[in-house]
Amino acid sequence: MVVLGVDGLSHAFAAECWPGARISRLRSVFPTTSSAGWLSALTGLDVHHHLVPGVVFADPTGTDELINAFTYRGEDLTPARETVFTDARRLGYRPLAVLGDMETYGGSWRDALLRDAEPVLGHRFYTPDEGPYRERDPERLAELVREALASTLALPGEGPRLVWCYVELDRHVHHFGYDRHAARFLAGVERAARELVDGGAVVIAHADHGLTPTRPCPDLTELLDDLARAHGFRMGGAGRTRWLYPAPGTAGALAAELRGKLPPSVRVARADEVFPEEVRYRIGELVLIAEGDTFLAPSEYRYEHGSLTGAELDTPYAVWGS
Repeated sequence: MVVLGVDGLSHAFAAECWPGARISRLRSVFPTTSSAGWLSALTGLDVHHHLVPGVVFADPTGTDELINAFTYRGEDLTPARETVFTDARRLGYRPLAVLGDMETYGGSWRDALLRDAEPVLGHRFYTPDEGPYRERDPERLAELVREALASTLALPGEGPRLVWCYVELDRHVHHFGYDRHAARFLAGVERAARELVDGGAVVIAHADHGLTPTRPCPDLTELLDDLARAHGFRMGGAGRTRWLYPAPGTAGALAAELRGKLPPSVRVARADEVFPEEVRYRIGELVLIAEGDTFLAPSEYRYEHGSLTGAELDTPYAVWGS
């Protein structure tokens, strides 16, 4: 069993690029971020059970600091203790995880994702080096995925295997969207999947979220910076959903000012309107959700995720083979 975890792949684009697969529509979690989505995908837990609501949120130990889920180290990040790899091992499979582009991450988040998996290192695709993203040949990238899977399946040992492989297509889509490069890469992945099926494997691909067109708005960034200085709040979240930690007793006045100054395309909500009670202690009192195509984003981004559009929420579950 080979499972491809393709970060940032929308259902619509997968259906367009993989005509040979049987594709079902899955629904991502909210917020539609990798930190929450992959943890749900590999543990089977919703956000209010694994307690990782996004990227930046309140320190689980109760200090006044904010932590980054991708770099945080501590047993209290998530109560999740079992994964699909745990299940595979119980069922007699050897669970192997080709870290791929996840080699660039570390900390408790990655440990929780890959609990009970045997890591396979040395195969990176969209993150070959440090620095700004640089586009690479998509056919070569697909070939690197094929080589990583083939070499992992050829490791010594007997018995059935579950091989999960992480590919961060998201790196490309942020900059260029679902373009010809992405289509050529996914076509190459399908060719590799068919080759594996011919060799007796079942191949599955799934994703954490899709992305939607988003224009960075410097004026919005400046406005929120000015309000943060005036009101003393801090900001968490990521992408198209952010939450604010206002000073005690100021949330109502701050919400009223935000609604008066933010564009109508930015929804201002109380945390209890959009998050279940179990996870709210990690989230600020006020939540900003992008409902249009203009929001906070790095200047080089053209696509972003984190909110509630169909393009972000609808993800593929693709199967090749019996």
